Amino acid sequence: MKLRTRSIVTLAAAVTMAALLTACSPHAGKAAPAPTPTTSGAGISRGAAASLLNAVPGLSGADIGSVISGLTIETRMEVSVEDDAAITAPGVLDYVLRVGWATAVGQKPSSLSLTVWNQGTRLDLQAQANLISGVDERAFPLLDSVYLDNPAYLGTWPGAVPALPAS
Repeated sequence: MKLRTRSIVTLAAAVTMAALLTACSPHAGKAAPAPTPTTSGAGISRGAAASLLNAVPGLSGADIGSVISGLTIETRMEVSVEDDAAITAPGVLDYVLRVGWATAVGQKPSSLSLTVWNQGTRLDLQAQANLISGVDERAFPLLDSVYLDNPAYLGTWPGAVPALPAS
């Protein structure tokens, strides 16, 4: 057999074996179980929080993290919608904020921000968040959809994992 033919056969066998092993993996096709709602504030992982947010009808691409700015820590969330109604449906914005507050990010954050994208446009949801939280935070629509400084309405941190609102 020529060297070139032997190389092609070896490559094909390696690709076939890799595909076979991937398909037989015990984790193939299994999604990580979503955390269940709790009343305790043990905190959930960033991945679990993203899974909860992506499970909301109309929400996708959720990402949760934290940033340190000076002496403060901020929990930052980002999610995409194809229709504004997905995030403005009754209970959804509050649910999203509570999932963010239930996320363990190392140290207690002093603020919580959310950016919601609709086809490249950042939504301004500060007025709705102010109604939910009972505060009057200033809007920063060029930076965030929602910004809450010391969000007392969410309770102690990390908050309890909320139940998904009924649709």
